[in-house]
Amino acid sequence: MKKDFALIGIVGCGKMGRIYRQVFDPLCDRFVIVDPRAADDRETRPYATLDDVPGDLFNRVQVWCICTPTENHFKSLETILSRNPRVRVIVEKPACLSFEVDSFQALLKKYREARVLINRQYADSRAVREMVSALTRYDVEHIDLIRMEFSKDRRPDIDAGRFVDSHFGVLGYEWSHILTIIQQLLSKDEWATYRDMPSDLQATFDQVQFVSELEERTVLPSETKIELRSSMRGKYEFNSFMPYDQLICHRYIEVTAGALRFRLQLEPRDETRFTGRLFENHFRIEDGGDVVHDSTILDPFLPRFLQLTLKQLFLPECPPLDWTPLERIISTRNSLRSHEHHQPDLVSPAKPGLEGGPD
Repeated sequence: MKKDFALIGIVGCGKMGRIYRQVFDPLCDRFVIVDPRAADDRETRPYATLDDVPGDLFNRVQVWCICTPTENHFKSLETILSRNPRVRVIVEKPACLSFEVDSFQALLKKYREARVLINRQYADSRAVREMVSALTRYDVEHIDLIRMEFSKDRRPDIDAGRFVDSHFGVLGYEWSHILTIIQQLLSKDEWATYRDMPSDLQATFDQVQFVSELEERTVLPSETKIELRSSMRGKYEFNSFMPYDQLICHRYIEVTAGALRFRLQLEPRDETRFTGRLFENHFRIEDGGDVVHDSTILDPFLPRFLQLTLKQLFLPECPPLDWTPLERIISTRNSLRSHEHHQPDLVSPAKPGLEGGPD
């Protein structure tokens, strides 16, 4: 049976790179893998660098997927476009380092025939869409509170050799997902207001990974309160309503409007993603404390979104990149940097490594 793609390239064959390959395997005949760490893998037979890929093979790659650590995203993209100015590319979030945004945008202007998209997997989550739709069904005109926590104990990953984001810290992992969902819950005008607003920040600084834990509190002019939290240290503060199979990953969203409380818990069974079971998401609505809706939403949104992104790259009108979430991340990072050593009341100082900070 003929597949949609003859050749897809994957740069970085770590956890995300392997997920990309698994998702695209039914659609692609063959992969070109670039990863110096996988040099002994007889199955993938990877190239150590992009420059090592022969020219004739390189030019036959229809789509490149950049799944390296963030610090290598821009360099990888620059190399790919210099060798094939018309190629399609998927870049893992959060696109690039803070000081590379202007260069990244200039690169896209230089290579206008290329098409580049960033993975924003929660932009197409059925569970998130169901929450947004429920707000409409219940005639919610004003949101009192948005509370969200995307936390994961990343110490086992780091101990196993997964990359450490010393530039963005915790902002480089789950914060893109958080902002993608916030963008869907707010109106366009509220999102525009929010992304330029200062916030109260409580951070745990780390000598290796910049910030290992972050809480943000913002009050919009409409008096909607936003409380966001992310931790890499295995500490979960916002209470879920479904038990987790294991305390590795915690993704919780809550929206309050008067007596109504909308609660969404994403993937409590974290390790079932690619073991034959669909992604499980749990959605609950409470009215005055009484549960009026309780459902399980089965949705393999990451594979579906990656496949959707693959198709969008070849549309006559490929969607433009939305830089606003990354701009918000950068402004938050800059605020943290400016207060790192000057306002102890803003932050909780950490000991070296991910174990730092008071419990």
